[in-house]
Amino acid sequence: MKPPLKITLIVILLLVVGQVSCSRKKPTNSNTNVSTGDNQTVEQDRSQARALLDQGKEFYVANKDEKAVEAFQEAIKLDPELAEAYFRLGLAYDALGEEKEAEDAYKKAIEKYKKYLEANSKDAEGHYNLGQAYAGLHLYSEAVREYRQATHLKDDDADMFYDLGKALMKLAQYDEAGAAFSKALEIDPENYRAEDALAEAHEGVQRIKAGKKHQEDLLKKEKEEELKKGENNINSNTSPSSSNSKSANSKSSNSKTKPTNSNSKSTRGRTP
Repeated sequence: MKPPLKITLIVILLLVVGQVSCSRKKPTNSNTNVSTGDNQTVEQDRSQARALLDQGKEFYVANKDEKAVEAFQEAIKLDPELAEAYFRLGLAYDALGEEKEAEDAYKKAIEKYKKYLEANSKDAEGHYNLGQAYAGLHLYSEAVREYRQATHLKDDDADMFYDLGKALMKLAQYDEAGAAFSKALEIDPENYRAEDALAEAHEGVQRIKAGKKHQEDLLKKEKEEELKKGENNINSNTSPSSSNSKSANSKSSNSKTKPTNSNSKSTRGRTP
């Protein structure tokens, strides 16, 4: 009877251990399911945010700017890290003439794009949109920097070169702007915006040249006037000594003639 009792006890012990083991594993499976569910929710929100972003772009192109604003705002609620949504929101506010709101949106876009580009530095569109956000705040030097980076990464996009040229025009760098517009036309010969802008850049170059020539002429005239003033000062300094010498000579002459007259008078007095 003893051996069967031992076997029974061993079986019972194994069953108890197995149940304990199963009970320990259940929480782990529960946590995994929760984590998986959270990830799925985040991905769904991001996907929906992208859809709203695209919808907002369509509204913006169709000049339905108020609806575009609403779509971009909803996209940001679902994905607060979606940098492009802030940038597009700034454009829509600009179109509505709401400058303060546009400025705030551009600033937020810059913040988000900087963070995004730290991990995605080769994203040409990211640099391009960041450049546009800077341009929206009239920070054209920063815009040029980002546009240049975008064109280095993607050298076949006419719009990127066009916007680079426009930012350079704001900085009065007309030669470089002309080169950017020429590149845009090389990529897209029917880009009439770039064609008109190129003509403006050439006019700007001519204005710069004319301005430089005018400055040079003014400097030359100033130098000539300074030389004339110097000569006049020299002449004015020398002329008083000349007149003084003349007066001295006349005085000397007078003093010499007086004795002669005196002598003549005495001579005449002696004649009778």
